[in-house]
Amino acid sequence: MSDSIDSPIIIDLPYEEGGKKYDEDIFARALQTETHQKTGQVESSNVTEYHLRILLHYPAVYVIHAEESHSQRSEPEYCVYVGETNDISQRTYEHLYNDPQNRDDWRLFNNHGNMSQYVITHPYFNKSLTLDIENQLMLYMSSVDHVSLPVNKRVNPQRDYYTHDRFKRIFSDIWLDLHRKNPSLFPAEGIILDSALFKASPFHKLSDEQLEAENIILSEIFAALHLESPDQIATDKTNPADSHLILVQGAAGTGKTVLLSHLFYRLLTQTLPEEDAPLIHSPASAWKSDDKHQDGDHASQRNLIPKEDISAYILVNHDEQIHVYNQIATKLGLQNRSGTVVLKPTEFLNRHSRKNDRHRALLNEPIDKADVLLVDEAHLLLTQGNRAYSGKSQLFDLLNRAKVVVAVFDPNQILQSSQRLSPKIQKLLSPADDSAANPSNNGNDDEPSRIQLDDYNNAKPLTVDVSHIRLQQQFRIDASPEVIAWLDAFTDEGIIGELPADCHEHAWHADDSVDTRSKPYDIRVFDSPVDLFDAIKKKAEIKADGCDGKGLSRLLATYDWEYTSKHKNANDPSGHWNVELHQDGTGTWRMGLGGGDGTDNTSHDRCFCQPWNYQLTDPHSHRKGLNKDQAWAEKPYTINEVGSTYTIQGFDLNYAGVIIGPSVQYQDGKVMFHPENSKNKNATNSRKDLGDFAEENLKDELNVLLKRGVHGLYLFAVNPQLQQRLMDVYEASKND
Repeated sequence: MSDSIDSPIIIDLPYEEGGKKYDEDIFARALQTETHQKTGQVESSNVTEYHLRILLHYPAVYVIHAEESHSQRSEPEYCVYVGETNDISQRTYEHLYNDPQNRDDWRLFNNHGNMSQYVITHPYFNKSLTLDIENQLMLYMSSVDHVSLPVNKRVNPQRDYYTHDRFKRIFSDIWLDLHRKNPSLFPAEGIILDSALFKASPFHKLSDEQLEAENIILSEIFAALHLESPDQIATDKTNPADSHLILVQGAAGTGKTVLLSHLFYRLLTQTLPEEDAPLIHSPASAWKSDDKHQDGDHASQRNLIPKEDISAYILVNHDEQIHVYNQIATKLGLQNRSGTVVLKPTEFLNRHSRKNDRHRALLNEPIDKADVLLVDEAHLLLTQGNRAYSGKSQLFDLLNRAKVVVAVFDPNQILQSSQRLSPKIQKLLSPADDSAANPSNNGNDDEPSRIQLDDYNNAKPLTVDVSHIRLQQQFRIDASPEVIAWLDAFTDEGIIGELPADCHEHAWHADDSVDTRSKPYDIRVFDSPVDLFDAIKKKAEIKADGCDGKGLSRLLATYDWEYTSKHKNANDPSGHWNVELHQDGTGTWRMGLGGGDGTDNTSHDRCFCQPWNYQLTDPHSHRKGLNKDQAWAEKPYTINEVGSTYTIQGFDLNYAGVIIGPSVQYQDGKVMFHPENSKNKNATNSRKDLGDFAEENLKDELNVLLKRGVHGLYLFAVNPQLQQRLMDVYEASKND
């Protein structure tokens, strides 16, 4: 009986019972049906009685789903509600008969046809574990392309509790069982884990550092919004600032995007405390969910501002990431269609500016000031104009159109000269004391610093209160501090030291049958780009199934080979712009396909030629239901392309293969950058007002590429000296 006891109990419960309350017989019939379908046998009365007692008297998680047909898709779409309760019988009755009378969202939800409900429980379930299971189900379901979650707005992950060490395995078993029952609604776990939607979902459980940062940000948003209210202005003795800027800084992989996504979801789905509410100390202490009929009261009941009073937008100047945010916001009901609350900065500025006679935005004349702007990848904001943007500083123009701007910023990920800040502005935006920017040091208890931003484009100067948050915990790179320090020295200081063994104590969850300890971070150096590509393709074939799976892997390269979207490559039969290398007679890899020097450019082992990102077309594009907004790395056919910072910045890969082109070399014991070998004109162009940033931009490009891999980094360098140095430290590490 132990296997049955230790397994989740999942039944497909009828959702309509003719108006009567759900009684024990209904659950007993559903349980018998489930057992017969799974085993072909009728369960013994003792086991049935035991399982029935757990179903009726233990906490439970449930998934109500309504199937919707769609003429443009080959598979059904689903509208889903995920909840948890201490009394599944009473809760189901309330959803069926009480909620539709009191709530418009439930009235619409119950109008769907083909509704059904999975009820999930387990002998280990307690209140905290069910809340975590509920949250993880919302995380997974929000990552499924054809699922929308427009009703349940609660985000309530738990901290430590008695059965927390069992959570990971129990959830994986639950998902596997659900997948077997309905693979369309519950895809394989590997598909979920490889999804960019999953990695940017607002349902991730925040770390203590992220949680503290979010609470500080919410407190400052609360204070700034109240300063703008008419009664506050009348009594305030100081002059309010024009805007409030909260800079969230952190290196690649420190969880900035997850924090921003979580914050955005809370702003648009939960309510804000009034002035006399207590300082926010946890996600539930001063925030109230929309679900007024939930079992537990996880929020303060007093003095709440309706969320409809808060206008919030999320902005990002990156084509791949804008797709991901639009998908999340649309499927969670935060916007009815793409481009409503998720926008590129230029789009937002154009919408919030008066227009001239030719319908061009007048950036000096802002309209419709927003409450909160959340800017991801703020280091990609423009600091000079282009064809679409006529201003001189997108940050200035955004501050001129919002009461609060929360900007996620990493100065080591600025990739173009048009994104560089002037030394004066950089100094103004930098924290006076770097240690005070760390939330764990409680440095944000001090008052924000007030700065004056100079006149841009003949606009009125702005008075801005600036606060700083710094994230330090590494989430992306699953490696020891020594390995991370090695990568930092490589990218930040140009030093390639001895490659340390990854011997840190990985976090793991003891389990009766599963050991989920992480493997050492896998850094390898390859003799050829061909071998590197083959290794990445093998890693990409590994599915990410299970609670500790690994999957998505892609090849990347520095922008040292020609590429343009304006026309096709006349020198390639397919018109593709390619990353091309060949091995000469001495065994050295050279740029291009060769042939003119007598080398054999037809040999697979001695020639490498793969197209850049966005060159290939999807061979299955004719199939209905194709997700056009998938991130580049998620599309299966892109395994045969080479990614760049344009497609991979801000995203994770399980294994990243990087071809380091000739713009990066090794001279006199140090990594050096050669802009003349780069094809990235946006990085190498100098500016009349600020000068030349080519080397800094190429350094940041390398930093972005080398820090994409969660579990491993595979390398090949075109520069012989750099390749030799990397190979030397790699070979030495294998002998330790």
